[in-house]
Amino acid sequence: MFFSLFIARLWAVLSFLVLPSAVDAHRTRDVATDAANVDHHDHGASPEWIYRSNQTLHRRPSPMPLSTVNLSGKSISANTSECTSSIPKQRKRDTQATGTSTKGTFLVFARDAASAYSAYSGLNDYGIPYQLVLVPATGVTLPTLKASNTVGNYGGIVVLSEVSYQNSAGNYVSALTSDQWNALYDYQVNFGARLVRLDVLPSAATGTTASDACCGDTQEQLVSISDNSQFPTAGLTVGATMSTIGLYHYPGTIANSSIAKPFAIFGATTGSKTTSVAGVINTFPGRQQEPDAGYRRIMLNTQVDDVFLSTYTYSQQTYRLTSTDVATHIQWQGSIGNKMPPGSNYTMELGHNGNGNIEFSNDIAQSACLPTGPIDLGDQPSTDLEYMKPIGTGTTLWPSTASKYQYGATCITTDPLAQFFQTPNIRDSFMHLSHTFTHEDMNAATYTDAANQISWNRAWLEQSGIASAKWYSGKGLIPPAITGLHNGDALQAWKDNGILNVVGDNTRSILMNQCDTTACDADEWVSFGNTGTFSDLLAIEKDANARHLMGLHHDPYMFHQANLRWEGVAKNTPIGGVSGQYSLLQLWVETVVGEVLRHVNWPIISLKHDDLAVSFSQRAKRDACKYIITYQHAGTNIVGFTVSAPSVNNKCGAPIPITVPGGVSHTQGYVTEQLGNDPLTIWVDLKGKEVSFSLKFAVPCKDSAKMVGFPADDRANHKSSPLRASFIQS
Repeated sequence: MFFSLFIARLWAVLSFLVLPSAVDAHRTRDVATDAANVDHHDHGASPEWIYRSNQTLHRRPSPMPLSTVNLSGKSISANTSECTSSIPKQRKRDTQATGTSTKGTFLVFARDAASAYSAYSGLNDYGIPYQLVLVPATGVTLPTLKASNTVGNYGGIVVLSEVSYQNSAGNYVSALTSDQWNALYDYQVNFGARLVRLDVLPSAATGTTASDACCGDTQEQLVSISDNSQFPTAGLTVGATMSTIGLYHYPGTIANSSIAKPFAIFGATTGSKTTSVAGVINTFPGRQQEPDAGYRRIMLNTQVDDVFLSTYTYSQQTYRLTSTDVATHIQWQGSIGNKMPPGSNYTMELGHNGNGNIEFSNDIAQSACLPTGPIDLGDQPSTDLEYMKPIGTGTTLWPSTASKYQYGATCITTDPLAQFFQTPNIRDSFMHLSHTFTHEDMNAATYTDAANQISWNRAWLEQSGIASAKWYSGKGLIPPAITGLHNGDALQAWKDNGILNVVGDNTRSILMNQCDTTACDADEWVSFGNTGTFSDLLAIEKDANARHLMGLHHDPYMFHQANLRWEGVAKNTPIGGVSGQYSLLQLWVETVVGEVLRHVNWPIISLKHDDLAVSFSQRAKRDACKYIITYQHAGTNIVGFTVSAPSVNNKCGAPIPITVPGGVSHTQGYVTEQLGNDPLTIWVDLKGKEVSFSLKFAVPCKDSAKMVGFPADDRANHKSSPLRASFIQS
């Protein structure tokens, strides 16, 4: 299973390297936004274990200097080296793996922590255990590859850029010695492990040669999967192209078809009139599948804030969601769901402010909401984004006359929008949670204000019937403008009122939420100093967020109620879609999902806020267990596997997902999951002892195989992948 998973994640990594735009994500911002403003994140010294959530901030590394290399009579610029021969002529190759068991942990070699992200991010996103070894120019001692002659410590090896550095002559040479490479090759052969080499030059060692001298980081040469027959469960689409703008790369041709099989190609471009090879698989008669710890899941969560409030837009208009808008989005959810792969389940999530309902009903009939009427807090104090209010300070804004929630049913239903949500089928077409009662900024809020915002909105959610919805998150909160997370009084008030899961935003750019039409959105985007049309803006969103989704980032995307305006908007066309009448949210989802589905056939699902928080929490608990999967060999086959967590005495606080090709003989009562065309996932609960399974069908592991990728140096794109939403348990 690893090879299919790794190919799938390699493709997502390539999209990460190639696609140039990094946009803000919060949850990701509304369509009109400026770029993320994030801090640098660094890792420790080598070698090290790294278990992190898949929301880890990554800043692109500074490029290594280029040197001129002559390949097959062609002069190219490169900052990596050729492969050292993987099968030295003087050493006889074994005919089968001789180890009887192998751990599923992957050994990752890279030059530095920043660039290492390209090698380990896929493993991390799936939850596959890995060990990162950073190799300086002076070299490093290899970790212990095997516990004995029959027990291997690693199920695969990934090497980035050959861990090569410039020598005194200006040439790039690997910092691993010949003896160390030979040790890795011997381990491959004896334990049936795969070696994946990313960012290398075409060479005889890989059965390839350079085809052209192009291409630099400013020259487009589309790259695509050309043959997925060796990794069918990866779910990748043959021929779906990606840009190489910002990516130095080295087109190649097959020189020795007996050892090299291409799986990815570059398209024709200036200086390269025909397609060329972008990646090859060397010597592939053996394993293409195996059980792996971890699982693959695209989660598309679109949270819509400010529902029931009115928005003053950038176009100096006021817009409030209508029942027609809501009804249209219900129908559209079914339509977009039909375009998604089998096993998908996409549902929007609404964040409600009950006072907006009271205000609208009061405007229609003031007598309906007596004696309290809507809550008016007056002017709110302005604070810096990172303001930390001293506990116990501040001024309470909540009116002393509003000590008890006491609105009648007529006050709720006088508002046509609230009346519309009274119908269970309409209400249950969405997920729901609180966004506070009045939308008070929580950075300077007192305990009293924060507590009232939660308790009054909960009372309103219960009275309006929304708290009875199929997908209601009673423990969750979207704080207004993502404020209050540095306010100890607010955190305590939330916890005291049953709020445990709160959306955070580590991008911290100024919130832009005030558009209801494409014209408004484009105008606001241009006002930030950008140039182009709404289609240009949408193209940026497509590239950036398809990358995030294929990178298995599970954090939600932020939208606001005005972004759901469908009524009265002009016709438009999603990129790659059909012309029609769409809200901003619909245009964004249609475009981004269309780009994802152009590349993969993975199911796309949504989780309600509380369930997503549980998912994040369980991921952290699993990572803390440092779980291991060990393969049992019988001759030339993998016949079973064992799941363990020896560092915590085989006791893990969350089930461990194991992705299995072809199933197991007996699931032993553990929860199993299989969505659409995805492989089977078994959720293994470790309660004090390791758990073993026998495969229903043995997996061949005869011979080793190597995957080589020629896409190389990302020199142009040094923007960060934004650190997106985090769930904070107060």
